[in-house]
Amino acid sequence: MSEAIDTLTADLFGADAADVPAVLTIADLIERATDPARDELAAARAVVAKVIEAAKDDPTAHLDPSAMSAFKLVRERDPLEYEIARTRMKQANKLVRVETLDDFTKSDNSGAQVHESAATALTALASELCELWHDPDGNAFASFEREHDGGVHREHWRVESTGFKDWLAWLGHTRLGAAPSSETVKSACNAISGKAKFDGAEHTPALRVAKTGAGYWLDMCDDQWRAIHTTTTGWAIVEKPPVRFVRNKAMRSMIVPSTDGNVDLLWALVNVPEEDRPLVLAWILESLRPDTPYPVLELIGEQGSAKSTTQETIRLFLDPNKVMLRGRPKGVEDVFVAAGANHVISLENLSGITPELSDALCTISTGGGQAGRLFFTNGEEHIIEAHNPVMLNGIGAVVTRPDLLDRTIAVCLPVIRERITEAEHAVAVDRSAACVMAGLLDLFAQTLAGLDDVHIDPKDRPRMADFAHLGEAMHRVMGGTPGAWLAMYLGHRRDAIRRTIDSSPVAQACIELVESGGRYSGTVKGLLELFNTRNADSSIERGDYWPRSPKGLGDALRRAAPALRQIGIHLSVDTKPRRDGMHCQLRAGGESFPGESVHREPSSPSSQPSPQREVVTV
Repeated sequence: MSEAIDTLTADLFGADAADVPAVLTIADLIERATDPARDELAAARAVVAKVIEAAKDDPTAHLDPSAMSAFKLVRERDPLEYEIARTRMKQANKLVRVETLDDFTKSDNSGAQVHESAATALTALASELCELWHDPDGNAFASFEREHDGGVHREHWRVESTGFKDWLAWLGHTRLGAAPSSETVKSACNAISGKAKFDGAEHTPALRVAKTGAGYWLDMCDDQWRAIHTTTTGWAIVEKPPVRFVRNKAMRSMIVPSTDGNVDLLWALVNVPEEDRPLVLAWILESLRPDTPYPVLELIGEQGSAKSTTQETIRLFLDPNKVMLRGRPKGVEDVFVAAGANHVISLENLSGITPELSDALCTISTGGGQAGRLFFTNGEEHIIEAHNPVMLNGIGAVVTRPDLLDRTIAVCLPVIRERITEAEHAVAVDRSAACVMAGLLDLFAQTLAGLDDVHIDPKDRPRMADFAHLGEAMHRVMGGTPGAWLAMYLGHRRDAIRRTIDSSPVAQACIELVESGGRYSGTVKGLLELFNTRNADSSIERGDYWPRSPKGLGDALRRAAPALRQIGIHLSVDTKPRRDGMHCQLRAGGESFPGESVHREPSSPSSQPSPQREVVTV
C-alpha cells in the first residue's frame, strides 16, 4: 500500500512530491487527482520555483505579471505553501521586497487593489533604481542611470515632470511587463515625491548653465546628457558632469563645437551693425554665467530687417528650444513661468510693454522672484524664482522706462540690401555653427582668464558693473585698446537715455524749464502748478501720461532723475515729506541756489510757519 501511495504521489506532484505531507491518504490523493484545478496549481508551483531561482540574480524577478499571478494562486490555494515560498524568496536575495509581493497577492474583488499593487510595485522598482533627492525649496527630484548607444549616462528629472513620468511608464513596460495606467503613474509619483522630500538628500539643480568651484558648465541637452566645462585654461565636453542639470521636453540639444573655433563667422549669420558687435558679443558671453546680473538685449529695426532671424540665431548658441521666439506674455505670471522653464527669455514682435511687464523683466534679468496664491482654497504662496537673460525685438523702441532701459543694450538693425532665403540661411548655419560655437567657448575661456587684469574705478563703473568688467576683458583679449569697450558701452547708454527723455513728458518739461534759464527749489506740488501754468506756451504734448497729482509728479521725477543727470540736469526729490509736502530741486548741473530771487508762498495765519519754499520764476 505504501508503494502505491508513493507512486500515485509522484505521478500527481512530480518534482514537488517530496514536499507533500506524509499524512495524505489514498482518498486525499484521489480527490486531488480528480480536482480540475490541480494542473493549474501545479503549473503555478513550477513558476514559483523558477522565480525563486531567478531571484538569486534578479531582485525584481517576482515583479513579472505571470510570476505575480502564480504567487497569488498559491497563496489562495495553500497559504502555508505561500509562506514557505515567501521565506525562500527572501533567503535567495535580501534585496527582494517581499512586502510588495504580499500587497500584490492579496485577494480582492475590485480593481482598486490591483491598481494599488501595481503602483506599489512601480514605486518600489523606481526607488531601487533612482537616487531620490530634493532642492532647498522641497521640490522632489530623481536621478538614475540609463543606457545609450555605447555607454551609460546619468539623468536628473523633477518627479512631477513629463520626462520622469515617461521613464516610469517605460520602466513599467520593460520591467513589469505591462504599461502602467496614468493613475498608476500618478500614484507612484506621489509616493516617490514623498520619499524624495523626506528621505532624500538636499541638492541644488541647474537649468542649462551652472557654476561650481571647478568652473562654468553648459548643459548640451543631448541624449548622452553631456555638458561643456569652461575654465580659464579652456573648455572640454564632459561625459558625466557633476552638476545636476534638469530638463524639460521643450529644450533642444546644443550645437556640438568643432575643434577649430572662429567667432567672426557669426556676423555672416545675423544682421548686427559692425559698431554694435562688441556689445552683442559681450552679451552672449555674459549669458553663459549664472552668477551675475544679465543685461537685456533689444533688437530694433524696420519690417524685414531680420530681427527675428537674428534673435533666433543668437539663441541657438545659448539655449535652443522647441519654440525659439515667443509673443508678448499675457501677464507677469506667464513671463515668470517661462523663466522657470527656459534659460533665455526670447520675445518677438513687441509693439510695447506694460509697466508691470517692464518691472518683471527688470527682476528677471538681475534675479528675483514672483509670488502668487498656490491654491484658491487657501492663502499659501507659490514662489517662482528667476534669473535669466532676456532678448526682445520690435519695429519701434520697446524699452522706454528708465529702470529697464538702464539694463538694456539696444541695437538698431540696418536695412538689408541683399536678401537670402530661409533655406540658404539654414545651410549657412549648418556650415558655420560648429566653428562659431567653438569660437565663443574659446573667447569665453580667454575672457575669464583676463578678468583679473581689468580694473574699473568704482566711481566710473556703470550700473551693470559685472557686465562692464566682462566686456572690457573680452575686448582686451581680442586685441582692443584698454578702456575702449567701456567708453563704447557708456556712450551707448547715453544715447539710450534720449529715448527715455523723449518718451517722458515730465522729463521734457524739466529740460524745457532748465534750457530756458529757469531753476526750481520747493514743493513737488508747486512744481506741478508751475508746469501747468507754462502749459500754454509749451510744445510738449502731455495727454494721458501727464501727472495729475503731486504724488504722480514725484514718481515721474524719480524715474526721470537718472536720465536727466546723464545729460547735465540735476533733479532730486526728498525721501521724506516736510510739513508742507515733498520737496524737490531742479537746475542745471553744477549750479546752486544761493542769492537767487525767490517767490515765497504766504503761510496761513491759522497754521504754523512752513519751511521756506523757493521758486525761481522764468
